[in-house]
Amino acid sequence: MISASIIIGVVGLLGSGLLARLGHRRSLLSGAGHWAVGLVGSLPGWLVAFWGLLGPSAGRPRPGPAIAWIVSSTVGLLGVIVTDAIASRWRQASAHAGPFIQWILGVLALVPAWLVALIGLAWAR
Repeated sequence: MISASIIIGVVGLLGSGLLARLGHRRSLLSGAGHWAVGLVGSLPGWLVAFWGLLGPSAGRPRPGPAIAWIVSSTVGLLGVIVTDAIASRWRQASAHAGPFIQWILGVLALVPAWLVALIGLAWAR
């Protein structure tokens, strides 16, 4: 599950990076669009790891993955809220919020949650 999450995550990040680059060249994406594309790029990898934490549907859940599941979802939600607030302020306040920075902020929204989920999966082994 860990390797599948990493492979899917890398493919998602490469695809979203390509989409953000093409969107910028053709002026199809705004600053918020670049942030959203970055968020969508890191979502598949995190989602695979997150679902892996759920474990089998039968039996008693193990405490390690259950804790990682809760922490991962909390960190993911906080990451989305915080990076969106930062990206929004930077878009309104300065010209330093270029499309690449907006994309990186979108990617970084779920990376900490993804790492927590991967650590939880490794712990469950």
